[in-house]
Amino acid sequence: MKKIFFSCAACVFMLLFSSCTTNDVKEISGTIIIKDLGSHVFNINADNIHAKIIMPGPEIEHPIVYDQVPLFRTSDYNARIEIDESGKLRSELLNNLVVMYEVETDEIANQDLNQLLEEGFIKIEWTGIN
Repeated sequence: MKKIFFSCAACVFMLLFSSCTTNDVKEISGTIIIKDLGSHVFNINADNIHAKIIMPGPEIEHPIVYDQVPLFRTSDYNARIEIDESGKLRSELLNNLVVMYEVETDEIANQDLNQLLEEGFIKIEWTGIN
């Protein structure tokens, strides 16, 4: 009787232990803030990615927000930020070198430039599945 009881208990324990180790899908998220002028390449290692992209608009006080933008694990994204000779800020977000979003501001003052350097030129808040 003890053998049967211990055998059943061992089987139940093994079933419980093996069922506790799962391969559940988990939601992950992150934020990418780009604060430097130049070209920046990034890739997000997740599936089913939806992002909120915030870029400085034509008027610095009113940023442009793109909501629920689908991004893909297999793509390399490139954020380019530059200031031309006339003092205009140009921001681009590219997907495998194809332009997704492009914004050019009016001439910006040093105070506005310093504020953008503090907060970031481009901000990407994303969620996905690991």
